[in-house]
Amino acid sequence: MGKPKIFVLDTNVILHDHRAIRKFQDNDLVIPVAVIEEVDKFKKGTDALSYNARGFMRDLDRMTNGKSFGPEGLPIGKDLGHI
Repeated sequence: MGKPKIFVLDTNVILHDHRAIRKFQDNDLVIPVAVIEEVDKFKKGTDALSYNARGFMRDLDRMTNGKSFGPEGLPIGKDLGHI
């Protein structure tokens, strides 16, 4: 198996599917702070974008669980990459 690829996610990917971060297999993800701030602005409301924004932020909170991102990032889940 080769070295994992690195994907940079933008706001549109997250707002389209809040579980998208789990669909990149063992590859690593970069989510710029500006994207997280933008997604945070979409949390209020009852439409699909708001639902996905809230779901993503909940997942991110669970993954971080008070931990900071170190040089290796944080694991997304079993057999998945890192953020």
